[in-house]
Amino acid sequence: MESSAHDQLSFSFEFLKKHLEGKKDSFGMLMRDVIKAGICTACSACVSICPILVWDHELQQPKIDPKRGTCNGCGACYNQCPRTITEPDILVGNYITGYVAKATDPEIKGQDGGVVTGLLLYLLKEKLVDGAVVTKKSETKLWWPEATIVKNREELLKASGSIYCHSQTVEKLVEAIKSGMHSLAFVGTPCNIDAVTKMQNSPQGMLHYFMRANIFKIGLFCMDSFSPEALYTFFEREGIPLHKVTKMNITKGKFFIHWEGQEKGYPIKVLDKYKATSCNVCTDLTSENADISVGSVGSGTGQNTVLVRTPLGRDILEDAVTKGYISIEPFNKENLTAVLVLSKAKKVAQYNVRVRNVYLISPTRLPAEPALLDRTVKMESATQQPKRGRNLISSVEKLNEGRDTLKITLSNAAGYVLEHLRLRIAKVEEMFEIGVFYADVPELYPFESVEFNYPLKDDKGNIDTHEILIEVSDASARLFNKKVEIKKLLEAPKEEKPVKPAKITPVKPLPEKPTAV
Repeated sequence: MESSAHDQLSFSFEFLKKHLEGKKDSFGMLMRDVIKAGICTACSACVSICPILVWDHELQQPKIDPKRGTCNGCGACYNQCPRTITEPDILVGNYITGYVAKATDPEIKGQDGGVVTGLLLYLLKEKLVDGAVVTKKSETKLWWPEATIVKNREELLKASGSIYCHSQTVEKLVEAIKSGMHSLAFVGTPCNIDAVTKMQNSPQGMLHYFMRANIFKIGLFCMDSFSPEALYTFFEREGIPLHKVTKMNITKGKFFIHWEGQEKGYPIKVLDKYKATSCNVCTDLTSENADISVGSVGSGTGQNTVLVRTPLGRDILEDAVTKGYISIEPFNKENLTAVLVLSKAKKVAQYNVRVRNVYLISPTRLPAEPALLDRTVKMESATQQPKRGRNLISSVEKLNEGRDTLKITLSNAAGYVLEHLRLRIAKVEEMFEIGVFYADVPELYPFESVEFNYPLKDDKGNIDTHEILIEVSDASARLFNKKVEIKKLLEAPKEEKPVKPAKITPVKPLPEKPTAV
């Protein structure tokens, strides 16, 4: 009986391996996504079905037993784990049907297949919408995003193309509604689509109560959005002339920049430190709350992948195809697999937020000046993170070690990685600077803090009460400067006056009402 049950289980395992073939899930992925991420539940599901895995009771995690064989990447262990996300409807959301598509208008020079521009052209020309909220390149800042409302073909074609940075499209949507538009197309990344969806469906959402606005949501596939001030500064340091760039696109794991017949590509991992910090917690690749989702994953060159999610989205796309604005092809298993693989990578990102507990930098030693003391970098906890603001660097000063050392804390409040920082500290005597100290910080990650202990005693052992000037700059500009008055820091803290207890006046009871007879 036991042998029969074992044979049936083996048959089931072989059937499962064949079914999972080609999905590229392996024990290595399980280690990366679950075990090393610290989210393993120790349930042993992976060990129970795989003949080469055993449970390591010392480490409390699965491991491969080399005596039993090697991993062939079948993915059975990965797909049993309760922490992995493998079901298609969870990875990409619910959708009615999928297509590979492209716009038919030869003047459309949009991203990849230009499907978004083709759909918007159909909606505007057929007068199904009063306008469309899209993002275009700013006319004042090179390649910066600017949300805009387009109402005709000329404006639409001018705004076509992709910019991989956050855009304030929801504000422009509400502006369009305020101007009297009642039917609008809205193009946005997953986070912006989610914002509009919440405004429509939440009991606390503004559009939930304003029913005169009909919004058709076209969602874009989005893996990452970048901070323009950080990304474009990097490109300029690389010698790329932004004023000559004609196109930027992401394909096959690389970010490509095109200008004057030239092309340069960077692996996305290289640019990871320039992405917006909000992308670290986003798990939606395909704009799951849109009416139609459009991207370039799995569609091939010059085409788009289109996921139709709502009946309205299906009717709009089919009519656009019938009237010649869009051409479509069936969506096959290979197309879907490519989307699922990338969606999985984004879903598991929620388990892989990198929290740096300690990040040490060796001190800079300059021959002419003494080195700064006790220089460390630490990552603040989520409850202690500095508030993002206009200043890229926020500074905190306080005296410690017997009030003879100035503790300076610099915190990255920019929301992206700051590189090649130079800290400059100088004592100010009337109009002159004396005793200048320098220190270099190669990288400072979002919400990390650098601490410096700056000695205040002079050669004779006396406290120097000169004013201190603190400056931080990078390769392109000065990011922060602040003056610190040591005299004020040395002053004894004022004693707080005791709070007088509030007087409580007893309330007289109200007379009882006479009882009616």
